[in-house]
Amino acid sequence: MKRAWIGLTAVVASAGLLAACATTDTASKTPAQYVEDRQKLMKAHGENWKGVQDGAKAGNWQQVATNADAMANNAKQMPGLFPPGSMTEKSKAKPEIWQRKAEFDAAAKKMETESVRLAGTARGGNAQATGDIIKDFGRNTCGNCHTPFRVPPPRS
Repeated sequence: MKRAWIGLTAVVASAGLLAACATTDTASKTPAQYVEDRQKLMKAHGENWKGVQDGAKAGNWQQVATNADAMANNAKQMPGLFPPGSMTEKSKAKPEIWQRKAEFDAAAKKMETESVRLAGTARGGNAQATGDIIKDFGRNTCGNCHTPFRVPPPRS
């Protein structure tokens, strides 16, 4: 039950962030505000991915579906959080985002599409298909964007 609440909390937080991002006047945002908004979204996105993994381990397909739905909604917001000129020293974004914008937007769209597919298989209770999607999800979606467009974290 506690895990379900954690997943639900991450979904609600994602929805709240999406609403805030959608209703903010983008013309008045500073680069620092864009960086903050996208870092919050990515943190929520990571929590949703954890909710997917935890739900799958527990066989809680509704939790997987709910978190995958939130990830699809997050993915819809990603391209809009990277307007030209929105870099700061706190950003982990590479300049390639703006140099190859169509490729970046396509990576976000793939995240959305795969998240919707994941939600559908989970909602249908298809453990095998859901597990197959989860197995390759990080490499095929997260890595599809992080590898070319995000500065790698420092090695410790």
